[in-house]
Amino acid sequence: MSVEPYTQSSLLKSSLKVAKKSDDGVVKAKGLFDHLGGITHLKTPWESLSPMDKKSFETYMVNRFLSMGADNIEIVNIVNQYTNGQLTPREVYKFYLDILPKKKSFNKYIKGKSEDKWDKNVIQYLCKYYEVSSREVLDYLDILTKDEIKSIIVKYGVDPKEIDKWLK
Repeated sequence: MSVEPYTQSSLLKSSLKVAKKSDDGVVKAKGLFDHLGGITHLKTPWESLSPMDKKSFETYMVNRFLSMGADNIEIVNIVNQYTNGQLTPREVYKFYLDILPKKKSFNKYIKGKSEDKWDKNVIQYLCKYYEVSSREVLDYLDILTKDEIKSIIVKYGVDPKEIDKWLK
């Protein structure tokens, strides 16, 4: 039984074995969640990543997703200060690999508010009524009930059936 020495070519071969393949057999680079898994629970060394995988490592997105975990937020905050031009992706990867505990975790991604949740007409009428910006109206919409919104817009002569369409 021969043991192949730990060389760069053996690392490349091993990384290609676990590389993603598409339906047509083309090898793909690792995605964001593959990199996160490699850092946190698989503890995949940087040297074992293929050149394509190394290029696909995005420090900003990794920082963003790791910061969603309460355990990691202080570490990510410190690292984030040095990632804009000072640390290379390789250094960031190795730092996280060494610092973060080996565990599989799920961090719920926190999304920002979306104006798409409300119809533009609703926002426009409430802006007129309260004489505030659309940004402030979005805060008001978190507090107001649909009946209150409907009663305000009806004052502008809009058909209640039309308002019901906007509120769905």
